[in-house]
Amino acid sequence: MTATLLRRHRVSAVAAALLMGLASAGCDSLLEVTNPRYISEEQLTEPGLEQLVVNGVIGEFQFAFGYYSLYSSAFSGETYIDHTTVGIRELTLRNLLDSNIEQAAIYSNIHRARQSAEDGLERLKTMLGDANYAKSVNVATVQAYGAYAYSFLAEGFCESPVNLSAPLTPDQLFQKALVLFDQAIATATASGSSAAATDIINMARVGAARAALKLGDNAKAVTYASQVPANYEKYAWYSKNSTREYNIINVPAGITGAWMSMMPKFIDYKDLRIPPTTSTTIKGLNANAIYPPQKPIMYSGWTPGLANDRILEDTDIRFATGLEARYVIAEANGAVASTLAFINERRAVGGKPAVNLTGSDILAELRVQRSVDFYLTGQYLGDLRRYKAKLGIDLFPTGKFPVTADVYSSHTCFLVPRSEKNANPNYK
Repeated sequence: MTATLLRRHRVSAVAAALLMGLASAGCDSLLEVTNPRYISEEQLTEPGLEQLVVNGVIGEFQFAFGYYSLYSSAFSGETYIDHTTVGIRELTLRNLLDSNIEQAAIYSNIHRARQSAEDGLERLKTMLGDANYAKSVNVATVQAYGAYAYSFLAEGFCESPVNLSAPLTPDQLFQKALVLFDQAIATATASGSSAAATDIINMARVGAARAALKLGDNAKAVTYASQVPANYEKYAWYSKNSTREYNIINVPAGITGAWMSMMPKFIDYKDLRIPPTTSTTIKGLNANAIYPPQKPIMYSGWTPGLANDRILEDTDIRFATGLEARYVIAEANGAVASTLAFINERRAVGGKPAVNLTGSDILAELRVQRSVDFYLTGQYLGDLRRYKAKLGIDLFPTGKFPVTADVYSSHTCFLVPRSEKNANPNYK
């Protein structure tokens, strides 16, 4: 696969936080400090700071994406967590209350990414003027990242208000994402035929195909997906520059102080795309044996079947790919010969022999292959919710928790935090 995103998008934590920090109500004291390194809110509409605004949006997205990928993996059953903190234990057991702190952090991080994009678009319009705004690749970039933030809300949460609105359903949130994806495609197309524009168009088409698929509109999903090159990929970049820029999954999946393990069923696949930890001596924070995930196929530096290949602070993650577009097309095509051929192609990548399946068994195996190819990329929770809602197939883990006597609860989506409910007059 060929990367099309330049390393300049590995943005600093300062740039990532600046846009939202200055947009908050508590910025007055910051602006009163005399320091040449600070940038006032008024300056964020100056054309010379256009790239800073864009980088801030990307930085907020990358942080929210990593955090969501971590905790949605435990909630959906890609992993399980052996931790001493009650809130984290309850999240991994899917036994949620709206007072859960970890869940509130997931919510606020995604909304910060969404609001950062919407605030950034307003600033860019002031900077560029209407004519240039409509054909700016930077505007298209911000539109596309904002659309992905809406998608994460739709995939992970039972519902969510936006800007103090009444709660929106997942389908309504996906529709908002689609509007932004379409805007990103149109804006990038109008900007010309540069590599940056092509990159954003493909990023948006992958996201739009995902949103349409989860809305149940297979024809629309295929229209988007069929235009994405098979080798396309888009990264969330991470860095050792600061803790905020880390790939956060490196912490619970580390060797020292690890507290996250691959779920047994994923270990049992014995697939080269998701190599497990081979050590049997690693303990979680409650002293239970765990098997921290190693670099899966969508992570930078993945080597087929290489065990004990740690996810590091600067391990990057592909979040939009031509491979996903191919999965969308295969699922929409159904149980046909081309879908089986695609399944066997992916099985070969995982070191598995070809299978000869028919009917519903083809689609069941396609779901397995999808879960392996996109392991730890934040997609599994949305997929499980879609299978249950649209197909009547429940693949959420049930029964006994892997390392304790606890039993999984029945929640299948994150809740809006109590803090949002209390502060939002439109939340009933």
